[in-house]
Amino acid sequence: MEIDAGRLGKGLARQALATVRAASHPAVIRRLAALEAEMEGLLSPRASVRVVAARMEGRDCLRLDGGLELRGGFVNRFAGASGAAVVFATLGNAYAEHTSACFAQGKAVEAALYDQVGSKAVWRLGQRILAGLRLAARRDGKHAGGPLFPGDPGLPLSAQSVLAEIGAPAAAGVAVVAGGLLSPLKSLSMVVAVGDGMRRWSRASSCRECKFFERCRKPAETRKACR
Repeated sequence: MEIDAGRLGKGLARQALATVRAASHPAVIRRLAALEAEMEGLLSPRASVRVVAARMEGRDCLRLDGGLELRGGFVNRFAGASGAAVVFATLGNAYAEHTSACFAQGKAVEAALYDQVGSKAVWRLGQRILAGLRLAARRDGKHAGGPLFPGDPGLPLSAQSVLAEIGAPAAAGVAVVAGGLLSPLKSLSMVVAVGDGMRRWSRASSCRECKFFERCRKPAETRKACR
């Protein structure tokens, strides 16, 4: 699947800033306004999507092209899938490096704002890619289901190495580093079910099914935004 980087980034910072502003103190809102142009200039989103053949084996094993497999409690949601779309995406090195530099220089408020806006922006970037995947699947007479994210409930972080082998992280400017983390900061990976009649599911539904849901430290508004 071809990715138009220009379209991915259009208005991304503005949308992320609006989300952060909505829950911020007036002084923070003024500081965000002063940083908006700089944030916009530092964002350089990139992404790669590779769709591979996939089939379920049993209840908790998704067999991927090349003989690799994904295992996890929610992998059974891929039942009926004929393919899996492996996605890697990032906001780019410049944004990550500037955020780290702010922390290193003791600019705590600025660093925290960059971190918050970056988290919102990378989430919105993933949602844009997911929407594009669903549109492409419909054109091919198929449906794209919901995403699974390594490290979320139902798919262990160890799945990251499998996605890196099947997908194309380097094409998105992303590397999988120690512990299954992604570099640069504010990057994401996900795997999306593709097939006939695949049902959608949200990240929030995965949260609700997690055994730690009632004790989760995420604030309620964050849970609501994860959809």
